[in-house]
Amino acid sequence: MIAIFVYNILLIILYSITMAFAINSYLKEKNKVFLLISLYLAFFIFDNIIIYMTEFINSFAQSYDQAFMSAPAVKTIIFMGNAFFSISIIAELRKEKLKALHYGLLIALAVWMITVPLMDNSALKVWLYYLGNQVFLFYLGFYCWRGARMDLPELNTGYLKKLAIICILFSILIVIEDSFVIFNVDQYSSLATKIYNRSISEDIFSITVCLLFLHSYLKARQVPEEDTPEEQENSILIQRFCHAHQFTQRETEVFELLMFHRTNQEIADQLFLSLGTVKTHVHNIFIKLDIKKRTQIFPMFEEYQASSNGKMTLKKSNDFT
Repeated sequence: MIAIFVYNILLIILYSITMAFAINSYLKEKNKVFLLISLYLAFFIFDNIIIYMTEFINSFAQSYDQAFMSAPAVKTIIFMGNAFFSISIIAELRKEKLKALHYGLLIALAVWMITVPLMDNSALKVWLYYLGNQVFLFYLGFYCWRGARMDLPELNTGYLKKLAIICILFSILIVIEDSFVIFNVDQYSSLATKIYNRSISEDIFSITVCLLFLHSYLKARQVPEEDTPEEQENSILIQRFCHAHQFTQRETEVFELLMFHRTNQEIADQLFLSLGTVKTHVHNIFIKLDIKKRTQIFPMFEEYQASSNGKMTLKKSNDFT
């Protein structure tokens, strides 16, 4: 029992830490995908707390199992929350909005989980109830795989490929585990109902998803290699140029990427901003520089660079007189 208790605490800590990083990323970068991830993880935490209570509080476990067999409202809410936010996250990675098909699938899943409990109590009834969610998870894997073949930024394509493998693999593993536990371990007699509510495969799935996000979060914030003296001097010059034209911090970041000939979409991906936000920053930069297209940036900066180098040379010559 101590091992299960520690296992539960570690799971909740992992979910909470990952959720905190997602919220922090959203507050800093205003990228909708981080908000969706944090809400998705909130349902992980809620689900694990419920399962934890069924494992350690006998009275709660009995009432929960009885309610589950007649009207599994809590589990249905958790499944629907996970389904909605997971497909929304994938749609964001695919740079598209949810389609009528997706809403249709969500409605079909909800109807499935509402109507199946109307069947007579049996192991088959419980197995069918869970099956709908795993079929949906398999579809998410297919949706990711199709997205990975689209013309998207490399970063998004990489995540979609990983998620495709994770979703398809675990949808199969969870069905296998559910089939064994439901038909061989759980009890569904009229005298005693005993359900093993935890799925180890689902836990491993959620852990894998958390680790994938944490890896991407830390990778995006790796300390870059130390710049050469020439690169450092050029970076300082860009900072001075931006300061001279009263750029905001975010406009400065956008301007630095413009200097490397990045497209608006590439800037959006690197800074985790929406394309519309990047266009607004670029427009503001053009206004402050009094230019109409980005090709005018480079001769203007080169003129500023030449002027700055001239001032530096003059200052050095004066130091020797």
